[in-house]
Amino acid sequence: MEKKLIKILISLLLVLLAAVSCFLVSRMCDNSKLNSTLLASLDEKTSTVMKLTSASAVASAGISAIPGDTATPIAEKLADLTGYFLIVLSVLYTEKALLTLLGAAAFKVLIPLACLAGIIGVWFWGRGKLLAKKLALFAVAIAVAIPVSLLVSDGIYDKYSARIDETLASSEELNEATAPLAEADEDASIVATILSRLSETATSLANKAAVLLNRYVESVAILVVTSCILPCLGLVCILWLTKLLFGVDVIARARPGRTGANPGERPADYPGPGDRRRV
Repeated sequence: MEKKLIKILISLLLVLLAAVSCFLVSRMCDNSKLNSTLLASLDEKTSTVMKLTSASAVASAGISAIPGDTATPIAEKLADLTGYFLIVLSVLYTEKALLTLLGAAAFKVLIPLACLAGIIGVWFWGRGKLLAKKLALFAVAIAVAIPVSLLVSDGIYDKYSARIDETLASSEELNEATAPLAEADEDASIVATILSRLSETATSLANKAAVLLNRYVESVAILVVTSCILPCLGLVCILWLTKLLFGVDVIARARPGRTGANPGERPADYPGPGDRRRV
């Protein structure tokens, strides 16, 4: 009778924990100051990437208007950076979705499932207790991994954000210098007049364009590291924990040409234990 009472109390406690997690903790996470700060940071990075994309397109058009063939390869390389900005922008939207969804999945789905597994383990299935512990640990991991990785990336991004601001300022300055060239006709005399009014030469403008390209490349590297690589470490941690807790290697299963572990999955020409044929 005493054991049955203990089981009832544990079951009631798990039901209460599931209700608190689903209806209280999940709302607190959605409305938390940390979550709002991370979402605002992602929105700021998204705005910065969009500014860099538009500024690089305008700069590429302006640089291509510089007389001579020196600046043409620079303009082409600058235009090619649009693809990298698109990748960073896609990753930022993915991180924003994961930050919103994983917290809800952890406290609205996984924790209640862990409590249910715990109740089943108390009454019927002994291994349910172990499953409940694994689900609870996995829920906490996916709720913490993404925010922590975003916090680390934000800390590094803040140290290098001034470089990106310098890139935008340099791009705007060069755009102002090359704007008359882009609007001018192809008459060489008009172009020469504009260059003389600007007190700039085609060579100096090409040098400025090369410096601007280097700054754009540096900005892309900063964005890729802080917006793609570091936040992805959170996903790697989740995949590693999935393998550790449940024995499911998601990365290995995604590899093409994976050989099965069972003898029946071996190819027909695979030599068996008693086969003396030369491999």
